[in-house]
Amino acid sequence: MKALLTKLRKRKVIKVGLAYLVVAWLLMQVVDVMFPALSLPDWSITLVAAMPILGFPVALILSWAYEITPEGVRRETDLETAKEAADSIPSLPAVAAPSAAGEKSVAVLPFVDMSAEGDQEYFSDGLTEELMNALAQVPELKVSSRTSSFAFKGTTSDIPAVAEKLSVAFVVEGSVRKAGERLRITAQLIEAASDTHVWSQAYDRELDDIFAIQDDIARKVAEMLRVKLLPGDLPEATTENVEAYEYYLRGRDFFNRLGDKNLRQAVEMFRAATDIDPGFSRAWAGLALAHAYRAMHFGGAAEDKQGAESASQRAIDLGPEIAEIHTARLVALVALSREDEAEAEFNKAVTLNPRDFEAHYQYGRIQWTNGNLQGAVDLFERAREINPDDFQAPILLMTVYHARGAEEKAREVARAGVKAVQAHLEHHPDNPRAYMLGAGALLRIGEKEKGLQYMDRALRIDADSEDTQYNAACFFAAVGQYDKALDCLARGLHDPDWMENDPDLEPLHAFPRFRELMKQARSRI
Repeated sequence: MKALLTKLRKRKVIKVGLAYLVVAWLLMQVVDVMFPALSLPDWSITLVAAMPILGFPVALILSWAYEITPEGVRRETDLETAKEAADSIPSLPAVAAPSAAGEKSVAVLPFVDMSAEGDQEYFSDGLTEELMNALAQVPELKVSSRTSSFAFKGTTSDIPAVAEKLSVAFVVEGSVRKAGERLRITAQLIEAASDTHVWSQAYDRELDDIFAIQDDIARKVAEMLRVKLLPGDLPEATTENVEAYEYYLRGRDFFNRLGDKNLRQAVEMFRAATDIDPGFSRAWAGLALAHAYRAMHFGGAAEDKQGAESASQRAIDLGPEIAEIHTARLVALVALSREDEAEAEFNKAVTLNPRDFEAHYQYGRIQWTNGNLQGAVDLFERAREINPDDFQAPILLMTVYHARGAEEKAREVARAGVKAVQAHLEHHPDNPRAYMLGAGALLRIGEKEKGLQYMDRALRIDADSEDTQYNAACFFAAVGQYDKALDCLARGLHDPDWMENDPDLEPLHAFPRFRELMKQARSRI
């Protein structure tokens, strides 16, 4: 009975019932005085009295089933489904509440998939990411990173608490319901300090209108935040084919999960998108990235290098003025070991989008491998500034600081890297690269045993990857497990010049087996 009363109060049934009775009583007082004065027949009074009685249960049923919201009357079950996206806020480190200087700051929380089958998550996540990318183009607007915002996926959105954790003043949230060719998207902008809606809108459209909807939401949010979103700031879809765009979003979904299996799936999805629309430049860029990542991190065969080369060149031919396309070409050149050609692509990418994380991170890797330590520091630090939640940039920066003898700075960024790895693994528990890089960072801050656990986990997930085996060799050499290090190195031979100059492998140089492995590596060139 107590639970029922609580539910009745929550759905405002008791409140509506009492209000109904008060209005009905007042109506009867008026009828009792006015109807005789107007010489109306007695049966008319009985009729009017019967109407509120008959309407009372109807009012209670409607108040149970529906609620008035800023976007109109909605079914209570729909509202509860949206709220049940989960029940708690993840325990992220507390940060200071937004100050006056941070008023032009916003986080876009993952839109909730409200589709009947619950199978459109890739679509709602893609919409979220496209909106983030659009708002991130505005220089005076701070937009919370994808990593930070997606940490709240599947949680109940207590907006003021979320905003405090993300250090933003405004939050965008919404939902997507997709059924066949029909689309219903709701979006609302909430001011965190007052926990009030400053703008909300529902879009009931055909699927073909998805591009216009995305642009409209971005413009409305920018308008409410009083920042200027120019037409050229909106990401260009580069296709008008919705089917191709859906395959592209599926590809992005798999790519963001990382791991060899997911990257294979990403390649298939991006390829399907380009088969449907050969002029879809962003899909070609996605295909190039997926191939390049497999080539760099998961022992991708020659076909991945060839795929990265051809797809990135095709993307450049189709979209020479799009930043992400030049970034994809840059990553492809890294995978192809053609670093001398990468500078022009980096400059073009950051000119078009100064906040391009991937461009700064990848070009930082090039500076590091070329021995330009200060250049690597500058680029990795800039990458960390753009995306403070990324785990790769601080851990590679740790290695650069160690090479320069700046051990305190190395430990400082190692701690940041470990923290980012742990946050990443909460949502991507099978990413071998996170465990692999995290192991090295844990070793740097003195947590050897946990580092061994991380490296063991990386090897169990992806033992076939040359990249994982090579990094395991570096790790085991550092902890004095030389036989194990040499075994891993035999399964993860890299560029011989890099192997010879890698300081992590110096403890192995005195072993005859290392010299034999160097010969094998050179014979593969």
